[in-house]
Amino acid sequence: MKIVLIYVNNKKSAHDEAVDEYKKRLSRYADFDETRIEHSDIKTESINILSKIDIKDFLILLDERGSQMSSLDFAETIEIKQNDSIKKLIFVIGGAYGVTDDLKERANYTLSLSKMVFPHEVARLLLIEQIYRAYSILNSLPYHHK
Repeated sequence: MKIVLIYVNNKKSAHDEAVDEYKKRLSRYADFDETRIEHSDIKTESINILSKIDIKDFLILLDERGSQMSSLDFAETIEIKQNDSIKKLIFVIGGAYGVTDDLKERANYTLSLSKMVFPHEVARLLLIEQIYRAYSILNSLPYHHK
């Protein structure tokens, strides 16, 4: 299963080094890729995001109004999607003003990282860290302390 993060951002992030470290660690366990969408208006951003998603892809939209889950539950979700033979699991972090209703309706699941709102660069880092953590749980690595 390929995992793709699609996110909206125009600038280089102060967190890019940490993101790169987690991507490097993750590469041992998962096929992971990112697609950056240029910031513009909400409609254009959502259209550009939707153009990257196939009907067969499983889409998880990040939104503070979404459901929360523990790291163990997140790992289990990834494992279930792998076992269901999902070819591509896509995570989306929309722009500063969110996403259109079309994109919200396309999402198979809406995930909240916290009840708090984070800058997009921080949400990106947190998500990639949690994806790595999920694979460390699934592979019984000592990274996650139960």
